Amino acid sequence: MHQTKTNFPAIKAIVFLSLICVFFVNCTQEEKPKEALTVKVLIKIIEDNINKDFEKATLYSNQLISYALAQKDSLTIAKAYLQKGIILTKKGNYQTAIDTLKKGATFIENKEVPEKNLFLLRIGNAYVLDEKDEVALTYYSRVYEDALLNNKKKDLLKATINIAKIKRNAGNHEEALESYKLLYKQAVRLNEKKTVIARSLMGICGSYLTLQQPDSALYYGQKGYKISGEIDDKVGMSYFDVDFGIAYYLKDNYKKSLSYLNKAKNYIESIENQKRLAETLFYMGACQYRLKNYETAIAYFKDVILVANQSEKVGNTEFKPLQLINTYDFLSKSYIALGDAEESRFYETARNDMEQITDKENNRINTKLLKNELRIRDTVIANIHKTTNRYKLFLIFAGVVCVASIFLVMYYRRKAKTNRENFEKLITQQEKELPTPKKITITDEKVALVLKYLDKVEAQTYYTDVNCSLANLAKKVKTNPTYLTKILKEEKGKTFYQYLNELRIKYALSRLKTDSQFRKYAIKHIALEVGYKSPESFAKHFKKATGINPSYYIKELEKHLQT
Repeated sequence: MHQTKTNFPAIKAIVFLSLICVFFVNCTQEEKPKEALTVKVLIKIIEDNINKDFEKATLYSNQLISYALAQKDSLTIAKAYLQKGIILTKKGNYQTAIDTLKKGATFIENKEVPEKNLFLLRIGNAYVLDEKDEVALTYYSRVYEDALLNNKKKDLLKATINIAKIKRNAGNHEEALESYKLLYKQAVRLNEKKTVIARSLMGICGSYLTLQQPDSALYYGQKGYKISGEIDDKVGMSYFDVDFGIAYYLKDNYKKSLSYLNKAKNYIESIENQKRLAETLFYMGACQYRLKNYETAIAYFKDVILVANQSEKVGNTEFKPLQLINTYDFLSKSYIALGDAEESRFYETARNDMEQITDKENNRINTKLLKNELRIRDTVIANIHKTTNRYKLFLIFAGVVCVASIFLVMYYRRKAKTNRENFEKLITQQEKELPTPKKITITDEKVALVLKYLDKVEAQTYYTDVNCSLANLAKKVKTNPTYLTKILKEEKGKTFYQYLNELRIKYALSRLKTDSQFRKYAIKHIALEVGYKSPESFAKHFKKATGINPSYYIKELEKHLQT
């Protein structure tokens, strides 16, 4: 009796502990699905709020990383870092975003999962926003190559749209436009997300703006704005508002332009997108300049420079808005209008320095674009050789050749037509031009004297000397650089470099038409003869002035003169 009584508490304790263990096991088994569900819900909350409530999205992204690390699942951790990287990119912390995305990618580097290409695309996007197109191109090309070889249509679409953006930034606007249009059709056909369709329309709209075709830009932009409104994408809508502002600026409707730009500015400031903010401020300044509100224009243009100077620095590299060159140019013009030649000269120098840097960058990017396209082509061909199935080999090869042929035919037909039109326009213009004596009708004797000296220097073709600088030309016409700059602005309506390039290109056109021996020179030798130190610089300014490359002009000129 006594023995039974003493064992009863022990049995109760054992039963109680067993119940606790069972309860603990059940809780543990139920924990994982609940936590996995929480991760999925958190990602949905972040995606829903990233364009609406930035602080909320940031808060939940931090919570997502904590959940993912506790779960110790590499794919879930990668997804968490992906969301964090997207948010940091939206905030404008590009280098931090890149580091975060690269860290997240390490968790799935040995796995074959769709997220791998998504990481590469997002890293590329951050590099583009950080003004490092050349680096971004490396990541987009990796996605493009993988998608092409493994028939990943949606990844191919995303990679192509980003490569098109880099082409546009590098000045290949016609190619970029064709890529965006093709992408738009494919996105609609594949029933892609509305964000992708809107993005392709944004690319078409932006390309038309760069090509100075505002009506076409408005047509496609309004389509994109409607789609962005349907999915409540406030960021996309604000970007389209900027594009509408630019379109109306190009249509000389400056007040309507300002209404769109003001509408977009407040929202863009809140999401801290420095690139779009700089573009918005630039066109607001340009509108004010056209309305002759020069002091207001100067304030906006200086805000563009302020945005550049206050942005995140990475090493010695600073964010440089695409509009910075034209910002300096407008500042120079605005100060001339206000009678301040010294400030005007300061910003003109800054503009010329920036233009040289931009030219080098664009040449480097275009070279890399070509190398990547050739590398991708070689990879596809190598993959074809490895395929043992003859029928599959034929289909892949025929597909690649067919698509490439269509692109090439479309591109070269359009290019040939444009070049021919530009050449004929140029020849007609040259034939109409008759040498007329210049009359000086200026009362200011000093100005008249400088202009007289300029005529003399032009007649001596001093501008074809590679050492013809503003300072050297000022000495030749017996004045100082500041005064010469002012005279060129007021009497000829040009900056020094616009004046110099115009003379050089006119001389090149005239001499190529009259001198058969000169037409046999290599482009680099022609460049030196007309005053350019490099063939690239000559070709760039020649195409800017005529719409065609010098080599094409020479070839067509030979045909024209023989008929």
